Amino acid sequence: MKRLFLFIFSIGFGATSYAAPVDDFLTKLNHSSESITSLRGDFVQKNRLKLFKQQLTSNGRFQFQRPRMLAWEYLSPDASKLSLNQDRATLSTPGAAPQVFDLKSDATMRTIFEQLLGWLTGPQNIDRDYNVTLHGNSLELLPKPESQVARAFQKIVLRFDKTLLLQSIALTEKNGDQKEITFVKVERNIQIDPSAFH
Repeated sequence: MKRLFLFIFSIGFGATSYAAPVDDFLTKLNHSSESITSLRGDFVQKNRLKLFKQQLTSNGRFQFQRPRMLAWEYLSPDASKLSLNQDRATLSTPGAAPQVFDLKSDATMRTIFEQLLGWLTGPQNIDRDYNVTLHGNSLELLPKPESQVARAFQKIVLRFDKTLLLQSIALTEKNGDQKEITFVKVERNIQIDPSAFH
């Protein structure tokens, strides 16, 4: 299960400069994200395996509270929950003892959460590892050959709605397999029960 989360969220963001249209879009995106204090919604994840020409669909929900509280829960077909409370992460699966991670000492899990939090609230400084292009309200990220992410992915596309909330993340892996996470029924700046993150 940890491998699944690593596979989905092991993408790094870095820093330098942008072409003007991309720069303008990211400025608006980051400005919009500053007003977000909480998010709650559902997601649908589709995994398409090129070799077997089949698709696996998972459904779940997420909740986020600034500054560093997140619950990412798969409901079907296999239940699991990954939660973050400041620097403590917990992975829970039915029939197994919870696995606890200290993000101060676990760099891998820290990276997972940093990237997911960044996607949900607006990515920043992303062109160290990627060539970035803008298509409408979508950012297309092509990993630079020398980057570590190029070993795993061909392309990542982040699609935003008119209010600049993240609508979907599409990942094309090096072997041609694809993952797409679509966010639905997203609410922003609502009150969330703190127990959601335990």
